[in-house]
Amino acid sequence: MNNKEETDKYFPLFLIIAGGFLIIAFIFPFAINYFFSDWSKSGTFGDTFGALNALFSALALAGVIVTILIQRTELKNQRIELSLQRNEMKETRKEFLLNRTTTLVYKQLDRFEKALSEFIIRTPNGTPLKGNDAVLYLDENKYSVNKPYDKPEDEYKAEMKTSIIQLLKIYSRNKSEIEKLSHSASNSVDVLKRLVYKTDLEIEELNDLKNLFFVNIGFINMGVIERIVEVADNQLKYLEARDYLDNGLDIGAIIHAEIFLSSVSDFYNLKLTKENFKQNKSSWIDSLGNLEK
Repeated sequence: MNNKEETDKYFPLFLIIAGGFLIIAFIFPFAINYFFSDWSKSGTFGDTFGALNALFSALALAGVIVTILIQRTELKNQRIELSLQRNEMKETRKEFLLNRTTTLVYKQLDRFEKALSEFIIRTPNGTPLKGNDAVLYLDENKYSVNKPYDKPEDEYKAEMKTSIIQLLKIYSRNKSEIEKLSHSASNSVDVLKRLVYKTDLEIEELNDLKNLFFVNIGFINMGVIERIVEVADNQLKYLEARDYLDNGLDIGAIIHAEIFLSSVSDFYNLKLTKENFKQNKSSWIDSLGNLEK
């Protein structure tokens, strides 16, 4: 019921009560004169109504106090309603922001997956493998080296050298394609970082968005990327200049790609928390130089 309906409801009652008081006020002098023909006596009698006037004044004051309390309650209810509306608007804005950010994440995911679908690897006999076939070829040719606790260090280093040389032969032969993939992957993850660090969402929601991206990329694809980074990091540790010459390897074959893929790998393995978020965001801004300043 709105205010106009409330007014229409009480206005006739107001007129009746007001009319009643006017009638009483009009006939009151005549009634007094009728019962008290001596005006001096009637005046004395009228003075006795002073206490009654005080009573009505007290009742009027009480009514004012009650009205103030009612208004106070109404104001409190209005504040509660406004607070609920603000919370609802906040939740609506948050939901909109989350949906918008998720949409942008999927766009970058499509971009990354397109780069993977166009990725081409050539085998030693020159056979081209594209997309998933290329990724699976790199994943199958891992040349991983295990190090049991009882394996001699020299033996482990020799096996690591052999493994790195075998992988570098594959990577060197496909240097341009790996670099092209590294650029696309890095660009997609850079946009993902911007969404994570510049979006006003909770930490768990940001982790969910990050995980949504990388889960859809797939652990096999990420495993290949991490292995390229690992080989680039370990080659100078286990290989000597003669190893490159003897095997016809270019020392800087995957260094350029490793620069881009390492940022992808680092963000993939990062677990955001309330404690490290500001530090990671600050490091990200510093890495951009003047672009964010």
